[in-house]
Amino acid sequence: MPRKKRERVSTPGGFLALPKLLMEQDDFRELSPSAMKVLMVLGSQYNGRNNGDLSATHSMMRDWGGMAEGTLSKALKELQDRKLIVKSRENRRGREGARCALYALTWQTIDDCPGKDLDLVPSIVPYRKLSQG
Repeated sequence: MPRKKRERVSTPGGFLALPKLLMEQDDFRELSPSAMKVLMVLGSQYNGRNNGDLSATHSMMRDWGGMAEGTLSKALKELQDRKLIVKSRENRRGREGARCALYALTWQTIDDCPGKDLDLVPSIVPYRKLSQG
């Protein structure tokens, strides 16, 4: 008897895949609640082609229940210290206006993000290698 062809599953609005190997790491499991929330904010922006063009600003956090600026700064530092994200562009304020810092998820490759003036070059290998053990 022929097998039925499986229909493609579509998730409206996309989805964030967290690799089990990442979730099994102590540095992920021991994240503070604030850092986990910021990681979800960054991950919600990732579409498979824009790693390096992810941001978490104080005004963005209002849509996620709010977060004090100091808490946001501490959470971003925690994520960077645990090598779950990497800063791909520094924030800047000047006569031309302000621009926010941008980040990339370390378990994905860095994408080419034209017009974003990233400090990182596109990569074919993720910054963080996931392995068992």
